[in-house]
Amino acid sequence: MPKNLKALVCLPMAALMLLCGCHPETSSQIEETVVTTEEPTTVEPTTKPVATADSANVKKYDFLAIKQKNGEITSDFNDIVSAKKFKGVIYAKLGNDFEYISSTGASDNAKHKYNSINTCFYVGGLTQQVTAAAVLLLAEDDKLSLNDTIDAYFPDYAYGADITVQNLLDMTSGIKSYILRTDISDMAAYPAIDLGDKLSKDNSYEENKSAVLDWIFRQELDFEPSEAFAISDSNYYLLGEIIAKASGESYESYVKSHLFKPLAMNNTGFEENDRLAAPFDEGAETDKLTFAGVGYSACGMISNMSDILRWSDGIFTDGVLSEKSVKLMQEESENSYSCGATIKNGRLSSSGRCGAYSALLSFTPDKSDIFISLSNYNYSDPYYLHSAFRNYLARFAVS
Repeated sequence: MPKNLKALVCLPMAALMLLCGCHPETSSQIEETVVTTEEPTTVEPTTKPVATADSANVKKYDFLAIKQKNGEITSDFNDIVSAKKFKGVIYAKLGNDFEYISSTGASDNAKHKYNSINTCFYVGGLTQQVTAAAVLLLAEDDKLSLNDTIDAYFPDYAYGADITVQNLLDMTSGIKSYILRTDISDMAAYPAIDLGDKLSKDNSYEENKSAVLDWIFRQELDFEPSEAFAISDSNYYLLGEIIAKASGESYESYVKSHLFKPLAMNNTGFEENDRLAAPFDEGAETDKLTFAGVGYSACGMISNMSDILRWSDGIFTDGVLSEKSVKLMQEESENSYSCGATIKNGRLSSSGRCGAYSALLSFTPDKSDIFISLSNYNYSDPYYLHSAFRNYLARFAVS
């Protein structure tokens, strides 16, 4: 973990709240130039992940100028966050001399609790990079092969003999997504799920999980395996079951012992706890993704900012994965996707929404450029903020 953040993590909430300022003119200028992502109204299976600011790759910055204007940049970033009415926790790092942290909004209005670096959130699609890492670990231990066809794990599945574990990892299986989006290639799109009355908050974990699996196995494929690419959360839901069957323990237990524990991600898991921020829907209809067993290995992880930083800080450098597995997770394919993340110009980005919660992690493997955003307010827009921050910092770019 960066040395400066270690000090920040120990700061009390009062110190975090000092990070505020007011330069509305600067903020409005940034809003006029920011790149935003519009959601297409049609779905094409071969569509690549929607390009956002994550796709931009500024290789060099004038770090001396950034260091000299550190206070001004922090103040202007606070203005951007305030103007967009973002509520949640944000961390940004560029080089070794600029770190930004912001914590805004309530984690629980009724209890007068406020979001902080210790607050936990559902992190949606960030779960999938963890799931991918677990699959690669099992492959390293020869407990499965990426070339296995999934009928070895789901013998009654009609298409099991045609789909490999690799197809699930790289979203080329053709399996329909059980989580519906305006554009299923866009993890930023607002998700929904409708399995009739099969899902319920009163159901057990296993009852909801069985309902999701039954729905997935009853669907026709959208395309022939390996013939196209389309984001489908069903792929990573099935990978959770494969992890459980190959390891001989539950998915949650396996990732906790083999990933969370080695990386000291002590605040990360799949069960709600007393540090979980309450969701604020602001009039939106809450979907069913937070019901027990529904998010699972596709989007069911709960974590906080400190632990997500530990993930980006250590997954490629702390010896948890072999060099071969690290290479696979960082490899940029023709679809700009690999192992739970969009990869463009060497930058890995994972994102997603889960009910009122949203999360975005975008980082370079050398840890020189990191952006983390977690929110419990459905109107918060981390994708806008990331674009705005990167557009702002582009003024310090050097050719």
